Amino acid sequence: MISIGELLFLEPLFSDKKDKYRCKVYDLKGDHLYIDYPSNEKTNRTEYFFDGTQFKASFVDKEKNVYTFRTELLGRKIENIPVLMITSPKEEEIQKIQRREFVRVETMLDVSVINSNDTYSPFNSVVLDLSAGGMLLSLPLDHSVKNEDRLDCLVVLPMQSGEKIYLDLPCNVLRILDGHTNGRQRASLQFDQITQKDRQYIIRFCFEQQLLMKKKETKIF
Repeated sequence: MISIGELLFLEPLFSDKKDKYRCKVYDLKGDHLYIDYPSNEKTNRTEYFFDGTQFKASFVDKEKNVYTFRTELLGRKIENIPVLMITSPKEEEIQKIQRREFVRVETMLDVSVINSNDTYSPFNSVVLDLSAGGMLLSLPLDHSVKNEDRLDCLVVLPMQSGEKIYLDLPCNVLRILDGHTNGRQRASLQFDQITQKDRQYIIRFCFEQQLLMKKKETKIF
């Protein structure tokens, strides 16, 4: 399931820090994964970890499903590049988090909107929900957005690492919806020609929001 070149996100299990790290799978050998040195998502710097450090790892497969598993740092080696050796999970130890291709999460994200044809003025608004396939946009009271319009949307994703990801997303307006609070209409948008990198950022953001919601539900009960 895990392949060479796979992007992994690592989070130390027993640490006061809430930092997350990203790395790539360099090689697979038996029960071991070889990864390049993880870099902090917030500072983009590598960090030293002691042998025996345990992590929660996550990755996204080609079908956009998110999986998590536990792993442990076993040691270091020099291949063509310096690599870390971590335990490879058994199939039954990998937990699938997302059950649909594009999981949608409710949110409130700032967005700047520009009409691609420049037929009306740019405006600022908020994203009400988001998935890797599109988003729901709150429209100003006095707007000129129509079905099938093409919009360029600059969205800011606040990641749990503290990093802010700025995405410039080309969108098509699928339909205008009534019935939102304060008399505002909403626009259902579909991403058009989104890059794989930007889609991965959105999937990661939705994944983090899902985990936050699960933590809140656990605290309530």
